[in-house]
Amino acid sequence: MMNYKRTKKLGVLLLTMVLVLTIAPAWSSAAKRSIVVEVNGNLISFPDAKPFMDKSNRVQVPVRFVSEALGAEVRWSSQSKQVTVQMGEDTIVLTLGKKAFTVNGQTKQMDTVAQEKQNRAFVPLRFVSEALGAKVTWHPDLYSVEILTGLAAEQPETSKGKTTPKDPWEEWKASRSIEGETEKKNTEGFSYYGSYKSGLAVNGHFEKGDGKEIIIIKPQVKFSRGNEDYNQQVKDLEEILLQKIDSKTVDSTIKYVKQKTKREDELESKEFSDDTYRIVVVSSYWDDIIVSVRYK
Repeated sequence: MMNYKRTKKLGVLLLTMVLVLTIAPAWSSAAKRSIVVEVNGNLISFPDAKPFMDKSNRVQVPVRFVSEALGAEVRWSSQSKQVTVQMGEDTIVLTLGKKAFTVNGQTKQMDTVAQEKQNRAFVPLRFVSEALGAKVTWHPDLYSVEILTGLAAEQPETSKGKTTPKDPWEEWKASRSIEGETEKKNTEGFSYYGSYKSGLAVNGHFEKGDGKEIIIIKPQVKFSRGNEDYNQQVKDLEEILLQKIDSKTVDSTIKYVKQKTKREDELESKEFSDDTYRIVVVSSYWDDIIVSVRYK
């Protein structure tokens, strides 16, 4: 009888361990899933501080994103712990840890707070973007945030009858310009897809920082999703660069890119140039390889 009870207890213990080990990878995978942010169809890169979902289920982004991707001017006061965002005639002031914030002097309330993480100021993406006139859509199945600014955000919704809802995945694919499924984009003579089968992602034509420097294209050799073809990504990158850039410069650039083959590797920021273009390659620990192409 005692042996039977011990055997039963041992069986329950082993079954419990099997269930825990089976479920654990799913927990781990969900915890590591990255939030994707797109502005007007362009995938935004977060090379160091990454977006995250806070306890209020709001996406928080590093405040630098607001200046670089949305084109706003951002000021930070370490004494008052306040972030001031200004774009055109609109001014937003958020205080870390406070739900109250102001838009053009009028006090409003959020259901979350701006906060500090990794020594960076993070702000709730939806509240800041919408206060600046942008349209924000969260796609839970894609774990992505879609932001439309300018005229794209101002398009009125039709009130004449109801249309069949579009599949969010198909809409996302159409906006991303996927290799083999949609047409290529073209920026300053560079023809490219937003997303390649190899995993390579390419953003095109946006201003950095104060708007004085225009990045023509920004390819990203991906390591984050686990299903990328590294060698093919490098070939796709080389093909894009050779369209407009001197072959010797491209050779030097690709040779440096190939020095990172794993997410653990690092590439210090290094510049390559020909008579017309400037190419900057950089990659931090556990991150993608970022290649920025600018005019000299």
